Amino acid sequence: MNYTEARAYVDSTEKFGIKPGLERITKMMTYLGNPQDKLRFIHVAGTNGKGSTCTMLASILTGAGYRTGLFTSPFVIDFRERFMVDGEMISEEEFAGLMTKVRTVNDLLEKSGCSLTQFELITAVAFLWFAQKECDVVVLECGLGGRLDSTNVIKEPLCSVITKISLDHTDILGDTVHKIATEKAGIIKPGCPVVLAPNQNQAAVSVIEKKCAELGSPLIVSGMDTVTVRTMLPTMTEAVYGGLRFMVPLAGPHQVENAVTVINTARELNEYGLKLPDDKIVAGIAKAKIPARFDIISHNPLVVVDGAHNPDGIAALCGSIDALLGGRSIVGIIGMLRDKAYEAALSEIVPRFDMVLTVTPDSPRGLSAKELAVCAEQFAREDVTVKPVDSLKKAASIALDMTDETAAIVVCGSLYLASAMLPVLREMIESRKD
Repeated sequence: MNYTEARAYVDSTEKFGIKPGLERITKMMTYLGNPQDKLRFIHVAGTNGKGSTCTMLASILTGAGYRTGLFTSPFVIDFRERFMVDGEMISEEEFAGLMTKVRTVNDLLEKSGCSLTQFELITAVAFLWFAQKECDVVVLECGLGGRLDSTNVIKEPLCSVITKISLDHTDILGDTVHKIATEKAGIIKPGCPVVLAPNQNQAAVSVIEKKCAELGSPLIVSGMDTVTVRTMLPTMTEAVYGGLRFMVPLAGPHQVENAVTVINTARELNEYGLKLPDDKIVAGIAKAKIPARFDIISHNPLVVVDGAHNPDGIAALCGSIDALLGGRSIVGIIGMLRDKAYEAALSEIVPRFDMVLTVTPDSPRGLSAKELAVCAEQFAREDVTVKPVDSLKKAASIALDMTDETAAIVVCGSLYLASAMLPVLREMIESRKD
């Protein structure tokens, strides 16, 4: 297969949906020679903050001289963003070649009634590529949950990291924080250290503490009580923690929490054979870049694109809006998936907007703009217009027409929406400069 054919094959497997379990991926990796067993991992699970945490960790490791793999999901601009080595995406040729190999095995497994899901196939490609590139360390982000996520086919990681836990994918992971935390805790391995992000629900902390005690795994619980924020701007935050003065190029108070988790993880890794001095930690955090996390794509007009899509992620976005966009009139462009807790998310974000435009994300799971508008109206202020719009271009045009130097545009609700909106807005903003 060439790259186009490989991508088409991956897209065709979306019909198999999400099927938690390790049986299928275990069979696949056995056929492929278990390349994951040749690698060292930092395994990251959680509801929110995984992408930013993984990106910062990978940046630190690369800066310290380690050949570093990074596996994240979903992508925002380019599908190949999911697979990185030292900040470089997998090539189209490499992806096509490896997916051809994986497909051949999948065709064999299908004959016995074992069809891998899309994420499982992608995970298999990642393991093959990282082994082929002879990575020293791989930062591995769970796709969904942890215990039965395909990434959990790995053996003992150098460290397990659990970011903020909250309600999401409740139809699969459970309808309480306790149940979801139990699934996330499934990545904890006997004797392997665990770093827990700060400001957790106590139910989640209790689950993680119990699991670590059962498995004899050292637990490092991150805290924010000794953090001092020096500067907070729409483009960065400067803070002090644990004797380190660091700059996070990812905006918002929640990114300081992610950075604290990263600092604790990096320092813990020093106890297990890696050499990550404080200056490399600070430099790595400063160089981390990730799209669609309070991503300011234009300053005049001020346009922010954020992939927040669940109540906790939206709460973090609201914190960033309150801290960084105070006093501005805000036009919100919102699109959400119907299997998310969209009503709870809308109740938080909509009151902060002075105009709301709803759109339909390009996904089979997308909630229609009209349905979203009906729900959003109940949370909008009395003088605020809520309008469903039938295309992203039309929504961008309306928002830009309504925005001057005292206003801002915020796009949120789905990474699918963020991915589609970024090029639309950039092209439209550029054309209006002419």
